Amino acid sequence: MKKILVSTFIFSSLAIANDYEFDFEELDVIETKAYEYNGYIKGDYKYQLKKEDYYQNSYLGEFFLNYKYFKNDYTFHLDIMANYENIDSDKDDEVVLNQGFINYKYDNNHQVYLGKKSAKWGKGYYVNPVAFIDRQKDPNNPELSREGFTQINYKYNKVLNSEIQNITFDMVYIKTTNILAFKTYMLYKDIDIDFIYTYSDETNNKIGFDFSTNIETNFEIHGEYGRFDNGYYSYLLGLKYLTLNELTILSEYYVQNEIGEKNIPFYDKKYLINSFTQKEPFDILYINIYYKNILNIDDNSHQNKLGFIYSGVKNLDLDISISNNQGDSLSQYGSKPIDKSFWASLKYSF
Repeated sequence: MKKILVSTFIFSSLAIANDYEFDFEELDVIETKAYEYNGYIKGDYKYQLKKEDYYQNSYLGEFFLNYKYFKNDYTFHLDIMANYENIDSDKDDEVVLNQGFINYKYDNNHQVYLGKKSAKWGKGYYVNPVAFIDRQKDPNNPELSREGFTQINYKYNKVLNSEIQNITFDMVYIKTTNILAFKTYMLYKDIDIDFIYTYSDETNNKIGFDFSTNIETNFEIHGEYGRFDNGYYSYLLGLKYLTLNELTILSEYYVQNEIGEKNIPFYDKKYLINSFTQKEPFDILYINIYYKNILNIDDNSHQNKLGFIYSGVKNLDLDISISNNQGDSLSQYGSKPIDKSFWASLKYSF
């Protein structure tokens, strides 16, 4: 009887193996997908209380699409942003091509990009002193896709077997502003380093560098320094730390030696930005709570934001927050017309 059972088992195993037999030659002809895409659709509601006891209702809509098409050594890259806003029945909308460029990869070392592109230079999360050819970040939404500039970008990359493990050279020409920019990146041991220089016969020449490295797997530091040939300079020092309880601490100190135009987010000389994000506090699943503070050190005014994000439904994020501006009437944040805000945002990602 045992011999019959063993024979039956061996025969069944061989039969199953034949049913799932692989033809490894067929694997060689499997083609990769010719395109990929992602994006999101977002709807926001804001209730804002002004200092003169007047409130404002805002309804905002946002659509973002990132699309890539691959053909041999070419990649076509497209980023589109569409916005709609209704602020107290005052309506507006726009569609912006943030990026639209072709990437040609000659080989593993040489690439060329041609078209409208965002450089995304710098290591800071909220502000970048070396982002010489980028548009400024919105500190209230620093990860938002930003509109690029039409350019031609040559990139050279080389992997090395030394303490400098990798080196990349970028040369960028932007015709609209007549800027020629150079960036050299290197991975030295475990430190990412960039050296940057821009030349223009219409604006100031600029030079700068940045770095980032992990002190521990859960502790990263970064910094940037940028200088114009007219004497203006700015720098940033920052850190990101993840605790054992999954609290993420992000802190950045920003300094510039001149006061800028008051229509930019960081126009004064010194700022300190701190944010704290706690994942699933008290073991509440799918909930992250966060707090962010932007302090203008010079006038001691600040902006506070407290909120939570619920992500318990696939591809959906619900973000609800409250914020306020504090300071005396002549300070940066104390002089803002908006005193307090309630913000609800629903985002579907695909």
